[in-house]
Amino acid sequence: MDQLQGSLSIAFLGNKDDASEIEKAQLGNKEHLSELRVIFQEGDEEQRKGDEEIVKALQPHQNLESLSILYCQIGTTESLYWIKSLRNLRKLNLLDWRFCEFLPPLGKLPSLEILEIDGMKKVKTVGVEFLGIEEEEVSRDLFPKLKRLEFRFMENWEEWAFVSEITIMPRLSELRIVRCPKLKALPEFLYKITELRTLEIRDCDILEGEYKKDVGKEWHNISHIPNLTIQSGRN
Repeated sequence: MDQLQGSLSIAFLGNKDDASEIEKAQLGNKEHLSELRVIFQEGDEEQRKGDEEIVKALQPHQNLESLSILYCQIGTTESLYWIKSLRNLRKLNLLDWRFCEFLPPLGKLPSLEILEIDGMKKVKTVGVEFLGIEEEEVSRDLFPKLKRLEFRFMENWEEWAFVSEITIMPRLSELRIVRCPKLKALPEFLYKITELRTLEIRDCDILEGEYKKDVGKEWHNISHIPNLTIQSGRN
């Protein structure tokens, strides 16, 4: 089984032995596995504890290039500590982590090009924890190869904080923010990214006013971006 190649999809049904079964699978030995999709089963508080153990046990090989984790019910990202070792990860999709209050530390992943975060409804702030650094740390470029970033259905997200002394997402070319009605502003580092060609803001009540064409007080900071879409979902 260690010679498994290509893609692997795992769906958990909420069984108490799920974590031990995934440990036996030894994903860390499957160096030829390029894509992993993990689908959790929604459940009660006991099931959420089980999800923590499963996430700890996943630990795929660092050669993995694409990872999707769906409907995970963990409350923190501590059990996802191993993600920092995925040096070849190019695409990451986190869907409907409705109990998680903070994003995982992803800024130091050297190969990450596409990041999609959808349905993390408890997140209120995206800050240094997302960058993967300590507050006082001065680091190399963060998200050095990220080209496409999407945030969707994060209804309680209010603040996107950043560290001004560090270069963040220098190669970002596409940014999409959808259904994040409480987000107050975009971080200033985005205004300076020369590669940014597409910005899409949909159904984000506050952002729509702040960045409204010609009249929004922050419009001048994004008006240079070639492909701009700022639209209310109610239109």
